[in-house]
Amino acid sequence: MTKDEIVQKTLRDLGLVALRPHPPYSDEPELEAYLMNRLPDGEDIKTCEDFRHLGATCCEVCHNSYPQTDMYLIELPDGGKAWVCDQVRWALFPEERGKLRPWDWQIKSV
Repeated sequence: MTKDEIVQKTLRDLGLVALRPHPPYSDEPELEAYLMNRLPDGEDIKTCEDFRHLGATCCEVCHNSYPQTDMYLIELPDGGKAWVCDQVRWALFPEERGKLRPWDWQIKSV
């Protein structure tokens, strides 16, 4: 997906997409600006959907409540980028889950 597609999808999933098909996408300009600044231009960015084969179940909280804090832009081993939630990030890099403090792990696994 492109940066614009990810921003549109995120805002649509949050119910924040304006009715017009082009920027500004949202009535929540701070979130839109954050996402536009966080995601790289001109790259094909993989998303959780690209990693369904790993069997990770995406977290609703990450995707639909707090994407600005609970979604991650990660670098893949092949040099590509991905915008993923905790569950997919941990499926790709299981050692990352081990870095959590015990109370974080309990919260995230609910």
